Amino acid sequence: MTRYLSAVSCILLLTLAGCQSMPWQRNTMPPVELLDDDSGQTQATPSTESLQPAPKQAPVLAIASRTRMRDVPLPEKAKEDLERTYVYESHTLQVGRMVYTIQAAVNDIAQFYIDTCPGADWRMVSVKQASGGAELLFRKPGKKLEVSISPRAFGSKRLVVHLVPDEGLN
Repeated sequence: MTRYLSAVSCILLLTLAGCQSMPWQRNTMPPVELLDDDSGQTQATPSTESLQPAPKQAPVLAIASRTRMRDVPLPEKAKEDLERTYVYESHTLQVGRMVYTIQAAVNDIAQFYIDTCPGADWRMVSVKQASGGAELLFRKPGKKLEVSISPRAFGSKRLVVHLVPDEGLN
């Protein structure tokens, strides 16, 4: 009986050692590429010999042709979660919390917003990466856009886009 328990314990330990979800097996995410607000080009690090930016790559995610709010970009393959979404829009006010599920990498989704929001006059304020997800904050006069990306089961990501009025400094 003791040999049987030892054999089962060894098999269990070997299985856990190879499990990709264990903390020591997780890959760390590379940082999201931040764009220079003035030029739209990548920022070069001071340690590089040449201060020329790397050539810009084609976007991984395409922009959707129809969105809930006209000045809030959305990746094309995002599926809306209607039970968790609310939107109010009038000619004087836009408020909404749009929740989506998307099959894409966290960095690709974050890079989509970094690349497309300036085209809709959004100014990036901050980017935070933690716990396998990312949070981005954008502002434009009178509006604040918070984008939250978090991992879910089976490789999908939850994308929450929160648009609120902004009375703060722009």
